[in-house]
Amino acid sequence: MTDEISAAPLSDDERAVWRAALTLGEDLRALVTGELTPRTGLSQPDFLVLTRLQLAPEHRMAGMKALAAKLEWSPSRLSHHLKRMQTRGLVELAHEADGQLVVGATREAVRIMETATLQHARLVRQFLLSQVTEGERRVLLDVAERIRARRQGSPEQRD
Repeated sequence: MTDEISAAPLSDDERAVWRAALTLGEDLRALVTGELTPRTGLSQPDFLVLTRLQLAPEHRMAGMKALAAKLEWSPSRLSHHLKRMQTRGLVELAHEADGQLVVGATREAVRIMETATLQHARLVRQFLLSQVTEGERRVLLDVAERIRARRQGSPEQRD
């Protein structure tokens, strides 16, 4: 890492690193989703929503904004996706007395996720974890942590 950040155009090497970083996530998502979706019928967004609900007590979460924030989605995007998931029998939507939306995974979604979670773990191991050494895992984690801290505005990561 350097202290001085240049405004010059990216060198060929820098451009290659940038492209590799961008495509790594895209390639991994495509590989995992490409196998998980046909096996489970869940799209990547379905899986993300259901994973959050799977971790919640009774597979239910109150508050659209809270769930949208956890997914890093806009409330509008989440609302539209939840309606599609409701139509497909994956979630139930209800309003509490205070008007707050409650999103719950259906029994069918919970059943699907029991299998999907195990398949997802196998695919992550196949396409990522088996491809890197323990040292490379640590580097990936460290770099991701620093970038996430900067994105979230951590004081020690600001310029």
